[in-house]
Amino acid sequence: MAEPKLARKKRIKKAVDPRGLTAKQVGGAEPPAAIGRLGERIVDDGGSVLASYREPLGGQWQVLAALPIDRVEPTPYQRDLSEPHVARLASAMDRLGRFMDPVIAVPAADGMYWTPNGNHRLAALKTLGARAVVALVVPEPEVAHRILVLNTEKSHNVRERALEVIRLAEALASLDRSEEHTSEL
Repeated sequence: MAEPKLARKKRIKKAVDPRGLTAKQVGGAEPPAAIGRLGERIVDDGGSVLASYREPLGGQWQVLAALPIDRVEPTPYQRDLSEPHVARLASAMDRLGRFMDPVIAVPAADGMYWTPNGNHRLAALKTLGARAVVALVVPEPEVAHRILVLNTEKSHNVRERALEVIRLAEALASLDRSEEHTSEL
């Protein structure tokens, strides 16, 4: 005769304490001067500032902007494009007739912007002939490195993950060298 199964106790999840900004606080303050300068740069680079706001979790300022698509490129140290993935994205965007998922961008040199996580979406938009891309522009370039570290976990195989890590390590090393050089001046 089989023994009856014991009832499992359900784990009660501890309630999470609310944190971050309220909805009114996200957009209810005057942006700092650095965000104003970033907005001016975006306009000077041919873009359009749609909004400046504080993101709700940590309260950091960022800019929602439309950027000329030819001014946005992937960071040089992220995973390679998957052409089938680009084709699927382009097809989905074309069927919907909308671009609904802004990329994240950080200011780079010479009026350019790097996207640490929008390479495939950017390529799909270019495939469709888009002239602009909507981006969350984060003023701190080091955020791109942090995002890339998180994205490394999404790599499809060990080879891609290793290539991303190598590219990121090389980029960080060159940043360290340029900062040392700058501090010596």
